[in-house]
Amino acid sequence: MIVGGYRGTETLVQIYDVVGKHLRKIKSTLYERDGSTSVKINNHVYSAGGARSKIVECLNLNQVNVGWNKVASMKEQRWGAASAVLNDQMCVAGGWNGRNVLSSVELYNPVVNTWTNIASMKTKRYGHALVSYNGCLYTFGGWDGSNPLNSMESFDPREGKWKSLKPMNEERNALCGVVYNDEIYAIGGKGLRSVERYNIRTNTWTKVSSLKHVRWGSCACVVNGKIYVIGGDGNDASKSIEAYDATINEWKIETNMETPRWQASVVAL
Repeated sequence: MIVGGYRGTETLVQIYDVVGKHLRKIKSTLYERDGSTSVKINNHVYSAGGARSKIVECLNLNQVNVGWNKVASMKEQRWGAASAVLNDQMCVAGGWNGRNVLSSVELYNPVVNTWTNIASMKTKRYGHALVSYNGCLYTFGGWDGSNPLNSMESFDPREGKWKSLKPMNEERNALCGVVYNDEIYAIGGKGLRSVERYNIRTNTWTKVSSLKHVRWGSCACVVNGKIYVIGGDGNDASKSIEAYDATINEWKIETNMETPRWQASVVAL
């Protein structure tokens, strides 16, 4: 499911069928989702923030035709934030609040419909990536307000603090990231086609095959054993979906969309 974006797609929601390679439109979001971030928890999709917004809304996948409904708002406005699921809760980290780049992190509990703050990241970031693996969070890349970042840090809720890990080989602003085959992938970024993966056990980064297009402001998810990267900046990138198959270490253009997507978010259903 691809949610929102920029340049006329702020409320557009589509589902991409990876088998049939086609898109279908479903109920639009209630609010503009330019630079927002989304997750799926227990058959519900939550989309948070975006330009000048701290509003969060939810779509029950069992009642798609009913449409989206507003839930509790975040404490901070967040554009270009990143999110992941931690213990059945939505974690949203960093972003831009219209004045400053943020290091703060909020956790949403859908059972009680409340947001609480957890420990802030060591580095303020927006346009970064955030993933969850084995009960821990990993964030990497982005922009700190002055410079693109290659740094990476992790959060273990049992310890309650962030710690620095091995930095990426390249600085990556406006990248996307996923967990795939028990490794973390850092994909693209401003001016980049390159992709690298992080081995959690050895704390090392290794380059893999590059994207077909330079992509930044893209979004990515894993479905049926492949990484799918949607849209991004640039005429060629914005209308295309690429897929990566680790068994052959190769990216292929899956389809070309009618509508360009940039600064959208995506969740695997």
